[in-house]
Amino acid sequence: MRIEGAYEVMIAGPLRKKSQLKAVVRALGGVIDGTGTEAGNGTETQTGTKEISYKWFNSNAKEGTYNPVAGAVQDALPLAADAVGRYYICEITVREGAEGAVPRSATSEPAGPIADVEGNPNTDWLHRARYGISHHLLAEFMNRVAAEPGEEWQPGESWDEVINGFDVDAYVQQVVETGAGFVILTLGQNSGYLLSPNATYDRIAGVKPGERASTRDLPMEIAEALAPHGIRLILYSPANPPSKAHKEEGDFAINKAFDYPIEIAPSQETQAKWQSVIREWSDRYGDKVAGWWFDGMWFQQAYDDLTLPYNWYSLVNAAKSGNPSRIVAFNSGIGSNILVNSPYEDYIAGETNEIGPLPAGGRWADEANGVQWFHWTFLGEFVKDLAGWGNTGLNWPTPDLVSWVKKAVARGGVIALDTKVNRFGRLDRQQTAQLLAIRDSLKDSLNDG
Repeated sequence: MRIEGAYEVMIAGPLRKKSQLKAVVRALGGVIDGTGTEAGNGTETQTGTKEISYKWFNSNAKEGTYNPVAGAVQDALPLAADAVGRYYICEITVREGAEGAVPRSATSEPAGPIADVEGNPNTDWLHRARYGISHHLLAEFMNRVAAEPGEEWQPGESWDEVINGFDVDAYVQQVVETGAGFVILTLGQNSGYLLSPNATYDRIAGVKPGERASTRDLPMEIAEALAPHGIRLILYSPANPPSKAHKEEGDFAINKAFDYPIEIAPSQETQAKWQSVIREWSDRYGDKVAGWWFDGMWFQQAYDDLTLPYNWYSLVNAAKSGNPSRIVAFNSGIGSNILVNSPYEDYIAGETNEIGPLPAGGRWADEANGVQWFHWTFLGEFVKDLAGWGNTGLNWPTPDLVSWVKKAVARGGVIALDTKVNRFGRLDRQQTAQLLAIRDSLKDSLNDG
């Protein structure tokens, strides 16, 4: 290990494709890598009075020439297919004490070669699950999709009061009955109201706990209640801040606090702020959350510029902080349901307003980079603006739906079906009946096999 000054750096993590390498920094007195802290500018981790910056390099040979990995300036490095056979080193610079103090540097020993693996072990559980359900439990949807007035957000009721009424035990009992292997749960979307506490969000948005981000940690409760049944939780969030978030009607104050006044390609400052929000959730949930599904990735040019510190690497690192095996997908919109948007994805987003598409080449949408084929559509009745997302009623004949899911999973695909849940944790009865038909059909196909 090459050490300059009072610090050393080691590389941890599996040496294989679709894993993450982690730089662990040690002072003579102990670990100071700042795990769990918020990055200040994308290149530095702050720990007390210390600031640590990171640079990653790779080479085709252990003793060869090491070249910088463009854009890799975080403490962790995700590995795609292009990493196979390569060796990696990490160079860190530590600044501490008074302004003007001499920085100290250290460089790790080489780690590698990076091994190839078949597919992507991180998605094996998703493949085994075969199908799951999702919910658009959103402030902006709640009154539009209410089956009766009692399901609406009532006048004078706080957001905290709404979220506190969700019955997790009753909800989980229904999910177990459907046979779903996973749940995708919206943390929030564009209104600025969130289902989970987040101190970073509150600080940046300038709101008090419970005003926009609930004080009840509903995702944590749901994840813990699903786990004994072998059902995993995936969180939905836009990759960008909420785009229609007000403190007073029409002021867009929360948008402006995140430097995101309108829905455009996010700036470096916007990415820095929103990725720090994502990182707080990621660190808190650890292995209790198995994945992220990121919406709003239609401004991919904002992440493609690897000369800037906030890019694909920083977003993946924020999403996988606290659980490097966590899977991620990036959605670039309806009609892009067959696209792989990044080699660092673990499964395609697969958003579609139809049923019927099937895997063309088996389990993998991108076998080299280990990206699982995945499709996500709705069960609810199609209406203007919403399609059927989060809505009540039915949109597909049950025989057609069952036939599609059976064919897709038989070819190695995974299906998610958006199911309406009300504010109290009750699933739509008609949609539940369709899910039970899918469950029974897949049981029959296993018995036949």
